[in-house]
Amino acid sequence: MNNVDPVILKQLKENSSWFLALGISLVVIGTLAIAFSFYSTLFSVVYLGLLLIALGLFEGIKAFKMRPLTRCFLHVLLSMLYIFSGVYIVAYPMSNAITLTLLLAFLFMVSGALRIVFSFVATTPHRGWLLVNGLLTLLLGILIYHQWPESGLWVIGMFLGIDAIFTGWSWIVLALAAKDSKLNAH
Repeated sequence: MNNVDPVILKQLKENSSWFLALGISLVVIGTLAIAFSFYSTLFSVVYLGLLLIALGLFEGIKAFKMRPLTRCFLHVLLSMLYIFSGVYIVAYPMSNAITLTLLLAFLFMVSGALRIVFSFVATTPHRGWLLVNGLLTLLLGILIYHQWPESGLWVIGMFLGIDAIFTGWSWIVLALAAKDSKLNAH
């Protein structure tokens, strides 16, 4: 931590216990999300639907605050689209989880293939890592697609759990590094 701004270092040291607690909490939540990936997938999809409903409501409120009212037509349509989409997602979370998982599989396959191609045509110093990233991403997409539609019941929850675990460990490492830092914040 030799190159850290002293103000930031001081804040890190003062809040390291909170960062450690946050990290541990995220690791626990991530582990639970993986262990109960079916339920965390459902929760995530319902959350997405509720978020769309909230966005639709705000879009609708904004529409009727616009002057002149003739300009609000697009915002009213967007509001209705968000709300109807959100209600549909909340009403049918399983079918939407399965559909979103299929979308993720295609996303991973296409982005993996693009990374592979880019690793061969680009002149970047990290071409090898880009190729490995592309191969793993492509393989992940193929594996998800191969297990689809069953994978739609657990993939989203598992991915969110893995992300929470890695984020949690990042906070834990940061907190421990800040606590153990021998530097003085001036």
